[in-house]
Amino acid sequence: MPEYKITVATGTSEYSGTNNYVYVTLIGEKGETEKTLLDNPGLDFCRGAVDDYKVSSPVPLGQVLLVRLEKKRYWVEDNWFCRYVVVQPPGGTAPLTFPCYRWLVGDVFVELREGTAKRLCDDSLPLLLSHRKKELEERQKVYRWQAWAPGIPQCVAAESEKDLPQDARFDNEKRSDFEGSLHYALLELSLKKLAIVFGKSWSDLDDFRRIFWKLRSPTAEYVMEHWREDWFFGYQFLNGSNPRMIKRCQTLPKNFPVEGGMVQASLGPRKTLAKEMKAGNIYLVDYAVMDGIPANVIRGRQQHLAAPLCLLYAHPDQGLIPVAIQLGQTAGLDCPVFLPSDPPLAWLLAKIWVRHAEFQIFQVLSHLLRTHLVVEVFCVATLRQLPAVHPIYKLLAPHLRYTLEINCRGRTQLISADGIFKRVRLSVCLSVCPRVCRYLLVSAHLSLSVCPSVYRCVSVCLSLCPYHHRLSVYLSVPSLSVSLSVCVCVTISLALSLSLS
Repeated sequence: MPEYKITVATGTSEYSGTNNYVYVTLIGEKGETEKTLLDNPGLDFCRGAVDDYKVSSPVPLGQVLLVRLEKKRYWVEDNWFCRYVVVQPPGGTAPLTFPCYRWLVGDVFVELREGTAKRLCDDSLPLLLSHRKKELEERQKVYRWQAWAPGIPQCVAAESEKDLPQDARFDNEKRSDFEGSLHYALLELSLKKLAIVFGKSWSDLDDFRRIFWKLRSPTAEYVMEHWREDWFFGYQFLNGSNPRMIKRCQTLPKNFPVEGGMVQASLGPRKTLAKEMKAGNIYLVDYAVMDGIPANVIRGRQQHLAAPLCLLYAHPDQGLIPVAIQLGQTAGLDCPVFLPSDPPLAWLLAKIWVRHAEFQIFQVLSHLLRTHLVVEVFCVATLRQLPAVHPIYKLLAPHLRYTLEINCRGRTQLISADGIFKRVRLSVCLSVCPRVCRYLLVSAHLSLSVCPSVYRCVSVCLSLCPYHHRLSVYLSVPSLSVSLSVCVCVTISLALSLSLS
């Protein structure tokens, strides 16, 4: 009677083990074994365990094609995460590995294929072809499409992360870390609120350091020292979180009336704007996509958004520097062109509005749309159309882990009508935005509470790291007293953005 050696590996994360009954059946070309209980003296299937068993077959099976694992409850239900099964056939032939990497929840069974990647054209046996078809039919029942909001990419049909199958959920360590970070951030915000409410009024821009308790690193300190400087402002267009916006400028847009004499002081002697454009040293960042997007009204106060144009020059000594900024798409008396020669606070304010628009584009397009929402389409399509044995599935699966849960959490907890942004009084608007993308509807508009043409408020965008996220907070110039609600909202948005990445 042939005897097969079976090795079963249990997951290493918390609660991966089980005390339920586990059975195995080997299915080969010439037959299958009886259902065999896997039971050794002592505890089986503990967290991280690799257990060995022996399974006998009344007849030779030939090539082992499938391994059927079955779990049945013993007293109480206890889910089990199986990593893989290794089958050692008799006769000293090479062992076969059957990947699993899934949860067995309830009284269920799964059938596993040997791990070699196979396309449909590589299979000819009816049993394996049937297994492919059955696996996809079951997945298509579990992972279904839905339109969360008109106009945006479709997503998985789940009202919240709790509706997702266990295999698409965070493991316990990931969940604890995610929720612990959020609770810690909320506690820190509460402490900062007390410090700001009962502390002394701010009298200088450097007083913003008071809200950055945790940002004591050489990089953070360097950014805090140089964020107002033109060269650092230009540096961040290539080294910041969103380097996709900047483009070489050969011809100025008609709605951006910058003349050579206006920027001559920034170019230097014997240089002209026309010559530098022809040489490829002039760059443009155009936030036209922001034009016409409605802003929120918060506590009876109208919010505002800018749609700037920013002209930059690759200076041979100073690097990339801004030379002209217009805060709207329609040039006119109430939408002037700002220059480095303007009063320092006016030029600073213009640069800050550019940074503010950059924050919108990064969060809504680069972050939300081009990563989370688009990747979810590929994730759901992969789960519905590719069996686990397909080579493309094997390549994508590790990179799609947690995609569905993090996006469900984002939709229900972050950008929904009653999400965290709404509860903390952040300027969030869910509106139609056809200029952003043909299929993008949801836009989180983090708006300032003053119009770009009014100088009585200054919006300060501090880049915490030249490669990551930016904060946006504002203060009133006469008293330089910070708006607590914006500080709270921006800080929590940063924490959530980092968690969602």
